[in-house]
Amino acid sequence: MRKSTVYLVFCIMLMVLSIMGFILIDLSTIEPPHISGNGNIAILFMVPTVLFYLLFLFNLFRWSIVAACEIKLKHRLHLIILLVIALIILIFVEVDFINNLVHLLGGGPEEPKSRIYRFGWYNQYTNTIYFNWITFCMGMVLSAFFALFFGLLKKQIAAKSNLRKQSK
Repeated sequence: MRKSTVYLVFCIMLMVLSIMGFILIDLSTIEPPHISGNGNIAILFMVPTVLFYLLFLFNLFRWSIVAACEIKLKHRLHLIILLVIALIILIFVEVDFINNLVHLLGGGPEEPKSRIYRFGWYNQYTNTIYFNWITFCMGMVLSAFFALFFGLLKKQIAAKSNLRKQSK
């Protein structure tokens, strides 16, 4: 097998494991109308999910840098604009998601009538604020966004070093 094929399979496996972790966290998060008596069971899935997700984002970043170096500057700028628009949309959707969840919970942790009163923002009812499809996509968008900039820097540094070599 070629090295690039093995790398692609590894990246897809990390993505699948990350998605599975996000789903397990979602399934083990208590819905607002229900009462939890067992604490935050989703913590069991968070550590491996974060590790798989960060590895996935790192590999996506590495792959995106290589891909960015092969894209023309004009297309790269269009892609950067598209990623910024996607990030802005994802931020608005995430804020709406959080506001909806807080409304369903009856307010934040400082509200006496809230289901999460005195729990803090990280508890068995709010896991999905941090682990959901929106934050998953935000990580991918940010990873690709930073890779495009690092790809630009890498290309500029290589061009400058080639100019210096040619002038000597």
